[in-house]
Amino acid sequence: MSVVSYTESGWDTQEERWDDWEDEEMNMPMKCLFCTHMFQSPILLFRHVKQSHGFDFLKTRTELGLDFYQSMRVVNYIRTLGMSDPNFGSVSGFVLDGSEAFINDDAYLKPAIAEDSLLYALDELDLDDTASVGSCSADSSARTPKAKDPESPRERELLACIRKLEQQVGLRERENKFIADQFDEYRQMVKRQFYDGIDTGAKQDDSSVDGNQPEEGSDYYFNSYAGNDIHMQMLQDKVRTEGYRDFMYGNKDLFQGKVVLDVGCGTGILSMFAARAGAARVIAVDNSDIIHKARANVIENGLDGVITLIKGRIEELELPVPQVDIIISEWMGYFLLFEAMLDSVLVARDRFLAPGGLLAPSASYIYVTAISDTEYMSDRANYWNSVYGFKMSAMKETGPIKEADVDVIPSSAVVATRALVAEIDHGTTTPAALDFSSPFVVQATQDATIHALLGYFDVAFSCVQATPGPSREDLESAVYADGTVTPKALWKQPESSMGGFTTGPHGTPTHWKQTVFVLREPIVAAAGDELHGHFTCKKSTTNPRELDLEITYFHVPAAMKDQPELARQNAICQKYQLR
Repeated sequence: MSVVSYTESGWDTQEERWDDWEDEEMNMPMKCLFCTHMFQSPILLFRHVKQSHGFDFLKTRTELGLDFYQSMRVVNYIRTLGMSDPNFGSVSGFVLDGSEAFINDDAYLKPAIAEDSLLYALDELDLDDTASVGSCSADSSARTPKAKDPESPRERELLACIRKLEQQVGLRERENKFIADQFDEYRQMVKRQFYDGIDTGAKQDDSSVDGNQPEEGSDYYFNSYAGNDIHMQMLQDKVRTEGYRDFMYGNKDLFQGKVVLDVGCGTGILSMFAARAGAARVIAVDNSDIIHKARANVIENGLDGVITLIKGRIEELELPVPQVDIIISEWMGYFLLFEAMLDSVLVARDRFLAPGGLLAPSASYIYVTAISDTEYMSDRANYWNSVYGFKMSAMKETGPIKEADVDVIPSSAVVATRALVAEIDHGTTTPAALDFSSPFVVQATQDATIHALLGYFDVAFSCVQATPGPSREDLESAVYADGTVTPKALWKQPESSMGGFTTGPHGTPTHWKQTVFVLREPIVAAAGDELHGHFTCKKSTTNPRELDLEITYFHVPAAMKDQPELARQNAICQKYQLR
């Protein structure tokens, strides 16, 4: 619950103020009157309401002669019904005949949900067009409520303020500011009616204040990207940022004149790369509040004529275009799939990507290898054995499930070949297929004590989504033999027709680092010995943005290579979590 207080400058809540609305652009998402779908304009919203829920709002508004205030009451009334009845959204054929008392009841001037951008946009609608929800006024003159005499004192008060304002400002300023100023007067009227005289220390019932409920997991995830630090860390990762930049700048012919969608745009850097690469239009979507700073970044760099920024979930939004030519997104998490953002990119692909369109990146690969790293084991895994001379065994993980660690491991610690455990074609995969289970074999390249398995990923950019990537045999080859990862990386091979980058230990360290799976007991291996196993990765059942992993493995000495099943009886199964 939130405390509502009133000051001379207006009324607000501890968390949100309506004053902030004036700083938002008109493309804030608008929630359907009957369901959870979000839209970027009232035109799209009311088209959906008519087609999906059987209520023709604009036709009803025109036939009944509803003015601006009565339209607000209708919206708030319907939203109130939806809040009080969970099944209301399934109602089809909601109708009005003009006799309903709520149409002139000032109680419904109070917004049913906080920051209802549909109320803010109502006056955008063309009140003179009775033919179609799909048309809107092209008249650039100042908008005023429909020519119907105000019936209540509050309506007359508000209309008088509007008329006075029209006389004081010029045409251009009136065109740009009228809606915001009108709504400011509406806000003050609601404040006077519902909040004057309220005890500033009084707590409101949950139903009276929306937008301050406890955060759900998805909200927490998006809010974690609202600050600057995490974006600075990602931008300073040159492997990441320059990998995207080089692909776009090096393939300007792909972007010239195209419509590009940036899913999870963050600061807007990828959108601005795309605009500079020649895109005709870029639509940048993010559900975090960072999008407000991204908008400022776009304007500061003079790209607001090309880039449109939209706040919301790509799963729920309607875009201002029916389809896009290219989808760009930096969705990767630790061990590639942590955070589950690829699922959202796949939704965007299925909803908006034109046939033959391109995703960037277009493919990704997850590998495992084996490491011997005494320093790491001393610093991390065995740290609790001696803390300033004291044993702290109680601090050790003792359960059947261990936490996978994320750290930068030097290439010198790698003592085995690598194995491909997941190959993902972004153009054809599905969210369900991102849970995978794969066998693997890595071979020791030297005598060593194997302390852990190490996971990392590569991503590839292709100029054509249908271009096949390297074969599985190629992907498992020893391309890091001489340690020169950049020219040797598979996505750099001429036959692959791809560019990309690696997060592996032989490459430049990235903010993704590598993922360490410490073995229950070290394995003493000789050069030529093999580690056979099965790797399973699934979304966590408690939080789908986290990963549950299971690794079954067994040591096969070189002398037993032809009979690995004999060593299988010593197989060990370990479970890990990536949180």
